[in-house]
Amino acid sequence: MGFNFRKILIIGIVITGSLVLIMGAWMLFSNPNNNSGGKKIQNNISQNLKPAAKTENNIGRKSQSSSESNLDKKIKEIQKTQKIQKLSNRAVLGIGLNPAGDKVLYYDKETGQLFDISFDGRTWEKLSDILVSGISRVQWSLTRNRAILTTKENRLYVYDYAKNKLYPLSRYIHPAVFSPDGQKILYHFWDPQRQSDIAIANYDGSGWRELIPSEMVGLKLYWPREDTLAFLTPGGSFYGRTLYFAKLSSPSNLKELLNGDRFGLEVNWSPTGNKLLYSQYLNQEDKDHHELYLRDFNTEKEDSLQLDVSARNCTWARDEESVYCAVPTQKLLDIIPRSYQKKLSLAGESFWRINIASREIQEVYIPKKGEQIYEPSELIVSDNNDFLFFVNKLDGKLYNLRL
Repeated sequence: MGFNFRKILIIGIVITGSLVLIMGAWMLFSNPNNNSGGKKIQNNISQNLKPAAKTENNIGRKSQSSSESNLDKKIKEIQKTQKIQKLSNRAVLGIGLNPAGDKVLYYDKETGQLFDISFDGRTWEKLSDILVSGISRVQWSLTRNRAILTTKENRLYVYDYAKNKLYPLSRYIHPAVFSPDGQKILYHFWDPQRQSDIAIANYDGSGWRELIPSEMVGLKLYWPREDTLAFLTPGGSFYGRTLYFAKLSSPSNLKELLNGDRFGLEVNWSPTGNKLLYSQYLNQEDKDHHELYLRDFNTEKEDSLQLDVSARNCTWARDEESVYCAVPTQKLLDIIPRSYQKKLSLAGESFWRINIASREIQEVYIPKKGEQIYEPSELIVSDNNDFLFFVNKLDGKLYNLRL
């Protein structure tokens, strides 16, 4: 009797245990929050870089929320890219793009040596042993194979990038600019003992010919199109600057493009010379604020762009569909929401894009509070519009901004 009871008890325990195991397995594989589902959610987050939708099932909600929270942090850390990057450790000037458009050219401000550097700053190379001391300005040709170097003594040199050769120009030449194809230069020759005129020559200074007699000192010269020259006169205390243009075929037939009522006039031609960005002081007394205009010579239209910035603080995209400008952030407080201003560095300048077709002004980047202060100069844009490069006037170093 006892034996039979023990036998029955053992059989009962075995049956009960088997039922528990079967029920546990059924619950495990029928649960919507099992490991297979977890892998699917994680894969969605990895692909879309955002959390999957929350499930309404209460089972396992706490552990799933914790898992997603940790994953969010990792994703945000991966997504977090450095918007502005310092590319040089030394002061530079005269930045430009190389002929291939995949590296930035620059001169070391102290040594006068020429370097190139990759867009991400990982590789750089010295390109020439030719030294020019005291460089104050560099003007690259549109063809990117030559540069006009101006020294602090106002001596001019033409550097040929491909030939690695330097051509000194006459000490009476200042200023000078390249033709659109980079083969010639337009310059002002001023010798107080002999003559003063505007002339053109081959890029190395040979084969010159006079175009227009001129004894006016302080002219700014432009060669926006192959057949068109332009001249900006210096301003005075009681009169503004005037912009003239002339055809190369009849250079003495000057025509007024922008009259002398414009104080603080600055001009910035598009790469093709078909458009002109220019700025002027708001009025004769107010030199801290500017009016910015765009003139399209193809459509013969002119528009105010409603942005308080000098044209010299802007640069054209190569496709001429955009203009990028560095603007003092304090001038834009009227259009930046007050709640957003608390997060921003209101000192220095921020970066903005003008859509040429729509005339819309778009924020590119406003440095955050606690970030380095920037006063950009020498702005240039990569050919694919993915980087903006500039020299920070506060430290003289080269930076890139991811667009």
